[in-house]
Amino acid sequence: MESSTPPGTTSGAPVELVLIEFPRAEFKGEIVAELARLVDAGTVDVLDALLIRKSDDGTVQWLEATEGGDDELARIVGEPAGLLAADDVDAVAEELAPGSAVGMIVFEHTWARGLSRAVRGAGGQVLDWTRVPAEAIDALAEEIQKED
Repeated sequence: MESSTPPGTTSGAPVELVLIEFPRAEFKGEIVAELARLVDAGTVDVLDALLIRKSDDGTVQWLEATEGGDDELARIVGEPAGLLAADDVDAVAEELAPGSAVGMIVFEHTWARGLSRAVRGAGGQVLDWTRVPAEAIDALAEEIQKED
């Protein structure tokens, strides 16, 4: 799906950075396939993506999504927005265990574009957008179930 927003900009919809750790630096196609499904459905736009690997000897390598040889990942990222850079790699790599890897993905919640326009059209502004971890919701649901 083609985005109507120029690369490197957003439409006012929320943008998130997601870090995905791979303890054994093993990747499978399910993640790229699901990202492609979300992009093609218009749910998200992937603005940038990096892969960082730390070898057993501590050497750090990193690749832009378009450099890794995965044509589908390159397609869904398109021209990287330049939101992730060497400073980000250094910060993440410092915490990365030898022999592991991290995928960094910046995406825009394109499903929220209409909501953002409606809020602005009504003279409002979104003051905060907080992601609540699934584990917190699960724990709360468990507590509620215990009380019932």
